[in-house]
Amino acid sequence: MIRYNDLNEKFITDRFPELAELVSIETEGYDEFLPHVVFGNVFNGLAVSFLKLDSYKQSDTLKRIFDMYEELALHGDEETKNLVQVTLLEYLWDEKITYERAKEFMGENTKKLWAQIEYLSAPKV
Repeated sequence: MIRYNDLNEKFITDRFPELAELVSIETEGYDEFLPHVVFGNVFNGLAVSFLKLDSYKQSDTLKRIFDMYEELALHGDEETKNLVQVTLLEYLWDEKITYERAKEFMGENTKKLWAQIEYLSAPKV
């Protein structure tokens, strides 16, 4: 089980060593690791930028991001699943292009969390 309270800088940098500097910047000045803040600031903009590329389907980084989302959705406790749904997936509902393309990368458990975001309406544009 991946517990929310156990999420930390190492969890991210083990999967994305190339993001170590960014993660370090995002954790600077905090007494504790804030998963919603750090994961959101590190992955939301990155995922959106890759999803908007014409070559998005070829992005290894994008595939790895969604693999991590699936890992968290499958093995996470309720707080961790909330992190995936509220902080990471809801962000992808802002634009039709990211909304549509993101679904192509989701695993079964990520799709379940995605389906629970019914309180938002799908983007029209």
